[in-house]
Amino acid sequence: MVSEKIKAAMDLTALMTVEQLAEEMKKPQEEIMISFMESNTAKMLYDNSTKLWWDGPLAVAGEYKEETAINFSKSQTVAE
Repeated sequence: MVSEKIKAAMDLTALMTVEQLAEEMKKPQEEIMISFMESNTAKMLYDNSTKLWWDGPLAVAGEYKEETAINFSKSQTVAE
C-alpha cells in the first residue's frame, strides 16, 4: 500500500510536470493536464513500483514528451 506522503509526492510531481509542459508548449495547463493524466507516463508515475516520481518533474516531462512524440509519429504514419 502506498502511503499518503508518497501519493502527495506523486500528485505534486504530476502538477509540477504539467506546469512545466504547459509553459514549454504554450498551452493551457488544463489541456496539458487532461492529456498527461491519460498518458502511459502518468500511469507509470502513479505506479509506485516504477519510482518515476523519485526522478522529479523534469524527468517525467521528458518521458511524456518522448511518449507523445512516438504517438504523434504513429498517428502521422496511419494518416498517410
